[in-house]
Amino acid sequence: MRRREWLKAGGVALAAPLIAPLTWPRDAFAKTDQIVVMTWGGQWGDAMRDNVDAAYTKATGIKVVQDRGASPVQRITKVKVSEPNPTADCFQVADGLVPLAIKQGVCEKIDRNSPRMPNLRNMIPTFWNDYWVPQIFSVIGIVYNTKLVKNPPTGWADLWRPEFKGRIVLPEISHSIGSYIVPIGAVAAGRPPSDEEAGFAMLKKMADLRPIWAKDTDTMMNSMRTGDAMIGILYKSQTYTVKGYGAPVEWVYPKEGGIAYTSGTCIAKGTKNLDAAEEYINVTMDPNVQTFAAKIYNYGGTNKDTISKLPPELQERVKFPQDQLDHLIKLDLGMMTDKRAEWVERWNRAVSG
Repeated sequence: MRRREWLKAGGVALAAPLIAPLTWPRDAFAKTDQIVVMTWGGQWGDAMRDNVDAAYTKATGIKVVQDRGASPVQRITKVKVSEPNPTADCFQVADGLVPLAIKQGVCEKIDRNSPRMPNLRNMIPTFWNDYWVPQIFSVIGIVYNTKLVKNPPTGWADLWRPEFKGRIVLPEISHSIGSYIVPIGAVAAGRPPSDEEAGFAMLKKMADLRPIWAKDTDTMMNSMRTGDAMIGILYKSQTYTVKGYGAPVEWVYPKEGGIAYTSGTCIAKGTKNLDAAEEYINVTMDPNVQTFAAKIYNYGGTNKDTISKLPPELQERVKFPQDQLDHLIKLDLGMMTDKRAEWVERWNRAVSG
């Protein structure tokens, strides 16, 4: 991924934000000098290193070692196969894979009353999960090139318009939101998002349009940035990133409803550094630290106080009108997790033949 190059091009200077002083004795931490955190690479990994990790080390004296060498699914697998001594203390995933992580039993249950995680008590209530702490959020919709697309899309079904053949960018199945094309296809066909048969029928039709299948979000953004893609699926937040590089793109909230996206951190089951891992989670929830995601990615933070730390322009980018929030498509992530292996096989057959 080329996130570092983009960061430099955008002229964004990252600096470790200040966080509130610790309110408990330093010796409350487990006796460790480092923790391992599995996360994404590229610009996101760099931003986590320069903001969250740096703030954490400044507050605790504990070094953070990043493991960027695996996809979100592989992170879950790595924790599972390394039981009872996980190779990482924390790992980051998006919401679509949280049910899989829980089912695999690789997440420590979150103690919302822990003295090492006071920021959790200020989480936006809708984001609470007993096994995962979301850090950022946005909404998934449609992005399109305003110069190449003369008839702007209004809904998910527009992705299947024949004039976009070969010029549609979509996440492949290994991506955090790769499986979302199935419920999106169902909705585009006028069916409920849970109608997997309708969704896979639409996936076959999409495969016939030969889309650009992207392994990561950088590729999705780059395809829109270069004009290789005319239209695609993207978060509202990262549409602003693409626009920031001069690309003529706009984001559309689909008339059928957008899809919420959140990303955050699990504590690896069985970590020997639980105290230190909890404090790391607390830093990811610090409102002063969370602002980096808005400044770089236009992501909202999950701490209720984060938005007040942002200038008005950024506040507008990360907020969503109430009618859009009320109209979000609700995905059955538990069902999608249970059928993940089957869906991966069906996706490969539909796409590869």
